[in-house]
Amino acid sequence: MPTLAHGTLLDDARFDGVIRDLVSYHCDDGVLSVYLDIDPATAGREGYEAALLDLWKPLQARAHDEWTRGRLEYETSGVMEIVRSWQQPPGRSAAIFFSGPCGLRVVLPLHFPIQAAARFEARPVLSPLVAALEEHRRYGVVVLDKERARIITVFLGAVEEEVTLHDEVMGRTAAGGWGQANYARHREHQVHEHARRTVEQLRAVDRARPIHSLVLGGPDEALAVLRAMLPPPLMRAVVDIVPMEMFAPTGDIVRLVSSIDATAREHEDRLIVEELITETEKGGRSALGWDETLQVLGEGRVHRLILPTGVTCPGVQCPEGHYLATGASKFCPLCGEQLWRTDDIAEAAVRQAMLTDAEVHFLGPQASGMLAGRGPGAVLRY
Repeated sequence: MPTLAHGTLLDDARFDGVIRDLVSYHCDDGVLSVYLDIDPATAGREGYEAALLDLWKPLQARAHDEWTRGRLEYETSGVMEIVRSWQQPPGRSAAIFFSGPCGLRVVLPLHFPIQAAARFEARPVLSPLVAALEEHRRYGVVVLDKERARIITVFLGAVEEEVTLHDEVMGRTAAGGWGQANYARHREHQVHEHARRTVEQLRAVDRARPIHSLVLGGPDEALAVLRAMLPPPLMRAVVDIVPMEMFAPTGDIVRLVSSIDATAREHEDRLIVEELITETEKGGRSALGWDETLQVLGEGRVHRLILPTGVTCPGVQCPEGHYLATGASKFCPLCGEQLWRTDDIAEAAVRQAMLTDAEVHFLGPQASGMLAGRGPGAVLRY
């Protein structure tokens, strides 16, 4: 993986590629993974340093040999140096991955809060970042009337793009007879052309950066024309239609729609869990529980890994990725390698899923409660 310069701030569009590189990254000398939440109330150098010092305490309290203690001190000093160089916060929070011996220096600015954490292990700790990106997925807003359209996309908690379209549509006339009918047909054609342009623009956005959910707003007549033209994938993405003013401030629109998207996400999660439980009970292509899910992950059979938020347990993992389990085995039954012990088998499961091109889906709080005591699950390829 290429080295990134001190304080490099990566574009959101590159997150997926960077995470994919980090998934396969390994350094025996250790990688320091830091999730720094930047509270706006304490967003200053002293606040950053105090937050980091609190994160270092549990790491330093662990029983390390002299070499590991020196490595940890080196990496924490490197992170402190980066943070002290900030003239202003890079985002609402940041994910930082450092390993001096392996040339790894990555700083990812995030536009949403994240739970603060720091861990020093042989591989980057990615599940908090993957879970946060799952929560802050891309959604779109279309505000339409008969002359104007606003298309707003929101990704990772921030406005990604806003496009405004304007078409001159003829006003109404009091004239009657044949002229009125001809005029009405012409005006209707203009409204349809305006809706068509809006749909084409929306399709272009979706092709470049797929939209997970879509909220529509505007007068009923204009939206009826738009909905009739939406292609099936975009129509399926529509989660709500709400009153919105064309000239409302972008921030007000985003605040309104973010709550709608959160509700839609919880509804989607509940359906996912219900289907998972049903498929498992009838012996379908699914797995439920730690043992069953970890087994199919090791076999490379998982299409989608489904994880309750904040749920994990101790376990063992094969360094070659052949085997995951919650037991106390010492050697991999497939390759004979000595297994690594971990206090966080969910992190190992996320890594294994991504290495085998499986989707990873973290459930919201309500849907996570539906799996209370049952652990994670998986939808299988076969």
